[in-house]
This record gives sequence, structure tokens and C-alpha cells, in this order.
Amino acid sequence: MKTSKIKPPILLKTILDILFFLLILTYSGMILYLIFQTLTDLPLDLTINGNEIRELSPAIIFILTIKILISAIFIYIIFLLRKVLRSFFKRKLFTPLQISGLNLIGQLIIIFSLVEVMIDFFLSLTLNKARIGISVENSFDSIWFTLALGLFFILLSKSFSYAKSLQEENDLTV
Repeated sequence: MKTSKIKPPILLKTILDILFFLLILTYSGMILYLIFQTLTDLPLDLTINGNEIRELSPAIIFILTIKILISAIFIYIIFLLRKVLRSFFKRKLFTPLQISGLNLIGQLIIIFSLVEVMIDFFLSLTLNKARIGISVENSFDSIWFTLALGLFFILLSKSFSYAKSLQEENDLTV
């Protein structure tokens, strides 16, 4: 019987590496811009979730702080994906790192999605555009898609955990 070896996903690793470093650069630039903006009297030219910000009120500063934290969580999600993906290169499956990493990625994606919706809601209220509605989007940027993606990672983590227990049971039998 011929056993096949799983080839490591080099293209996916490369894409995640490039994305991670671009996100770090963007995040650093965003923080430097906000620091520069608060130290100078130049007019504010900022857009958050499609809403233009003209002045910094305490509510806007709070929303910006949450947005920066959410951006950091997104970067951390990509970091975890890279870490879990690298563990596949070691040709070991069902490790505790993979199980806990996939679970944490799923939880963080769900948190990220829900906080993004809350930011958009509070930003609309803060900017006196009190519009509340429900919409169904059909893109990868949809809240429903990202929630499903988060739940998928949690399910994948549970599947890995179950497979690990079956593998350990099989190792004891042999």
C-alpha cells in the first residue's frame, strides 16, 4: 500500500506572510497618522466604515480606539493562521497547537465581526445619521460570511480534537 505525503501549502503560506507584513505596515502608518493628527492643528480627514470624520469628539476617540484594537485583533488572527499553517509543515497533524489555534482563530473572527457591526452602529448614531436597518450582503465582506467562517474554524478545531483522540486510541490499540 502506497502512502501519500501531504504537500505543505507553500502558496497559502506566502500569501499569509505578505498579508501579515502589509497589515503591520498599514497598522503602523495608521497609528503614526493618528498621533500626528492629534499633535497638529491640521483639518481632520478620516473615514471609518464609509463615514467621514471632521472633528474628534470623545465618542469618536473612543470609537477610534476600539477600531485600532479591532485592527490589532485582525493582525493577530493572521499571525495565528501563519503559526498554525507552519505547524502543518512539520508533517504532524492534530497537535494541541493546531487544535487551540483553530479554536482561537474562530472565536476571534466572531468577536471581530460583531465588534465591527457595533462600531458601524455607534458611528452612525454618533454622526447623527441614525439609520438602523437589516441588510443581506452577498460578498466576502458580509457579517454572515465572517460569522460562518469563525464557526467553521471552531468546528474544524473540534474535528481536530476528535481526530486526535481517535489517533491516540488507535496508537494504544496497536
